[in-house]
Amino acid sequence: MPSLILHIDEILENTFDISAVKRIEKSIVDIIQEELEAEKNNCQIIWVKSKIIYSNYKIFGELKFRDKETRNIDKRNKCLKRIGKILRNKFNVFIRLRAFSIQDESITALDLEN
Repeated sequence: MPSLILHIDEILENTFDISAVKRIEKSIVDIIQEELEAEKNNCQIIWVKSKIIYSNYKIFGELKFRDKETRNIDKRNKCLKRIGKILRNKFNVFIRLRAFSIQDESITALDLEN
């Protein structure tokens, strides 16, 4: 269930090479799998082009996941730091990341496939 939504300032649009973004995404999924013990098929990364006007942080991310004992504060911090380092190295901008755990009882999910 881990879901990372990345709001990317539109000024970074010219730095997006789809093959590079795919490599970044794979690296981020690997980190989430390792640090949060997530299943690969449950990880999702969503890139949202945004207009960030005032903030110096040109990439803002929210990582949401199911709460588990093994996903303690140290694991969450390490996960965010590793993801942030990858994004900062690629885009060379200030990064702001947040992580939120969600109790199983509060999740309702639906996946529709053809």
